Amino acid sequence: MESSALDPLYLITDRNAPPSGDFLSALEAALSGGVRFVQFREKDLPYAERLRLGREVASLTSKYGACLLVNGDIELTEALEADGVHLGKGTVSVSALRAGGYKGLIGYSAHSGEEAARAISEGADFVTLSPVFPTNSKFSSGPVLGLDKFERELAIANGRVYALGGVGTENASSCIERGAHGVGLIGAILAADDPAHAAREVRAALTV
Repeated sequence: MESSALDPLYLITDRNAPPSGDFLSALEAALSGGVRFVQFREKDLPYAERLRLGREVASLTSKYGACLLVNGDIELTEALEADGVHLGKGTVSVSALRAGGYKGLIGYSAHSGEEAARAISEGADFVTLSPVFPTNSKFSSGPVLGLDKFERELAIANGRVYALGGVGTENASSCIERGAHGVGLIGAILAADDPAHAAREVRAALTV
C-alpha cells in the first residue's frame, strides 16, 4: 500500500475499551462505520494469544478492505501478513528496518517534532504525535501539547503527522485545521456505545 493512501482516521485497538466487553464486535462495527486504517496493539498479551487475536483482527480488516499495522512486532506483522508496522522507543529503529529491506508501511510514535522529524527522515511513512489533549489513555502519556504547541511541533516534523491523545469528534477538525494529516483514536470509537456511529461522526469531522 502506498503511503499516499494513508487514511486520516487511524484506529488503535484496545481490547478492554468496549463497554460491552466484546472487542471484536466493536471493531467490526467501527469498520462498518468507515474505519479503514487500524493499528493492532494489544502488546501486553503473550505472543500466542496476540497471534490468535491478531488473526481475527486481520480477518476483519481484510473483510472491509482496511489497512492493518501491527504495533512493534515484525514477526507478528509478517505472520498476519499485515500492511505495516508501528514502531516507537524500545522497538527496532526505523532506519534499521528500512536498511534490512522492509518495504511495508512504517508508523512511529513520537512526542516531539524533533523525534518525529528523525523518524520520517529514516523512512517512516507517518508519525503519531501525542498527547495533543488531556487523556486517561496509557498509550499516549506525557506532557499535554495543546493545539498551539502541536502546530509548532508538527511544522518541525515536516511529514505526515497524526494527532493522538484525547482526540474525538469535538476536536478532530481542529487538529486537521492546524495541519495534521489525520487523527489517531482509541476510546472515542471503541468505547462508544455505537462504534459505527462514532466512526462516521469522526469521519465527518475530518472533512469539515
